[in-house]
Amino acid sequence: MSQNTIHADLSTAEWKLVEAIRVLPESSLRGRLLDVFQELIFYVQNPRCQGMGVEGFPCGEPKSSCEECHKVWDLLDRVSQRAKV
Repeated sequence: MSQNTIHADLSTAEWKLVEAIRVLPESSLRGRLLDVFQELIFYVQNPRCQGMGVEGFPCGEPKSSCEECHKVWDLLDRVSQRAKV
C-alpha cells in the first residue's frame, strides 16, 4: 500500500467503497479488482458504444440497441442483483 496520504471529502457511500478495498489483502485478485473498477469508471464517464450503427459509424450512444451495449448493461445488472443477495 502506498505511504502517500491523500485528504479528500467523501460521502458515506464513497468511504465504504474505499474501506472495502483497503481491507483486501495485497494479491493479484485485488489488483484485478482495481483494474476492473478503473475500467468501469472510465466506461461510466465515457458511455460510448464502440459498435457500428446502421450507417457504418460508431453509434456513440450508451443505451442503443447495439448488442455490445446490451452485454455491458446486462452484466452490470447481474452484478448489481448478485450484490443484493
